Amino acid sequence: MSNQFIIDTSSLINFFRYHYFDKNNGTTLYNKLLQFMIDKIKAGEIIVIDKVYNELQSRDSVDFKKAIKNYIVNTDDLLSNVEVLSNNYYIADNERLVFHNDQNQIDTELNIEKSSADLFLVAHCINLKNSGLKPILITEETTNTKQYRKLIEKIPTICRNEHIEYRAIAYLLFELYKTELIFSLKVN
Repeated sequence: MSNQFIIDTSSLINFFRYHYFDKNNGTTLYNKLLQFMIDKIKAGEIIVIDKVYNELQSRDSVDFKKAIKNYIVNTDDLLSNVEVLSNNYYIADNERLVFHNDQNQIDTELNIEKSSADLFLVAHCINLKNSGLKPILITEETTNTKQYRKLIEKIPTICRNEHIEYRAIAYLLFELYKTELIFSLKVN
C-alpha cells in the first residue's frame, strides 16, 4: 500500500471499544484484529506518534502499548510546525464567547491544546506530504462545530485547508484493508 495512515487517539480508543463484545465472549476475532493492527504498525503502514501513544490510558490498551512501544514515531522536531498551525487555526472569537476573555483560562486551554496529539498529527502529515508521500489521517473527529469550545480548529477543518486526506477507522478497516480482513457475523 502506498499510503501511510496516521492514527489519532480517539480512533484507537474506539477500536478497542467497537470490538470489545468479541473480547469478552471468548472468540478469537478481537485478538486477530488487534494483532492485525499491531502488525500494520510494525510494518510502518499505520503510524502511531508519541503524543497519541502517551494519550492511550485505558486498561484495554496496556498490551497494545507494550507491543508497539518500539514503533512509535517521535514528534519532538515538530514543535515549530505545531506553533505555526496553532497560530493559523486559532479561533479568536472563542476567547470572548467561550472563555469570556479570562486570560488565565485562555492560556491554560491553549497550552493543553498545543500539547495534545492533534496538531502534531497534522504536522506529521504535512511533513510526509512534503516528502512526496500521501498520508491519510485516521480520526473520529467530525466537522460538526456546534458549540465548539476550543481555541484551535478541529482536525478535519485543518486537514481540508492543508489538503490532507482524513478518514474514520471504519474506512481503514472495512475499505482499505477489505481484501485482508474478511468479516462475518453469525446471529443465533
